[in-house]
Amino acid sequence: MSGVVTAHQPNTLIGANVVSKIRASDAVIWLDEVQYTKGGWTNRNKLPDGRWLTIPVERHVYGKPINRVRIGEPVKNWRELVIHALVDAWPGEVTAQICREILRPYRLLVGLNATLLRIVLEALDIETTWAWQSHLDGGHAVVARSKDANELSVISHRLAMMTEELGGGVYLSGPSGRNYLDEAPFEERGIAVEYWQHDGPTPCVLELCAKVLA
Repeated sequence: MSGVVTAHQPNTLIGANVVSKIRASDAVIWLDEVQYTKGGWTNRNKLPDGRWLTIPVERHVYGKPINRVRIGEPVKNWRELVIHALVDAWPGEVTAQICREILRPYRLLVGLNATLLRIVLEALDIETTWAWQSHLDGGHAVVARSKDANELSVISHRLAMMTEELGGGVYLSGPSGRNYLDEAPFEERGIAVEYWQHDGPTPCVLELCAKVLA
């Protein structure tokens, strides 16, 4: 393929800003080998009233790659509690599909998140091609380090390598990429770097589904 490639962590349901970035791209790389961090969006999202909707994870997962984080079972009825919150917030067929998946005995968080992402993006008619960091050579390539290299430089090299692997001519970063992205590895491969700026609020993707399918 040749076109626009973006990348994002396979978070729980994602927000409207991520949806718009994916819609503007020809391919999205799901970064499933980056480290899980506590307090992020990997296993949670926000309800309309500002409360957190959280998929519990096992203890001692911090620092592990996202694709090795296992769903926890702190209380027996957490799935029912999550489902009730979703149905109250966004009733409808898409939410019903989401709830059916949450009831399945997924063990890995990435397995559940990937299925939920597929459901909501299909509901929004977004046909962007998917790729997974763990399936691309550049996603875990050993990058030669100079004495000035740091982890953010390594991340930039890997993103450039993965974009090249997919035949992308443009890498579309989120706005925060301006603070960490090293554009040199992209320039070396003839790949342009652009920064996406989302306009408007950034609710959970289920808010978008509810409006589109109303």
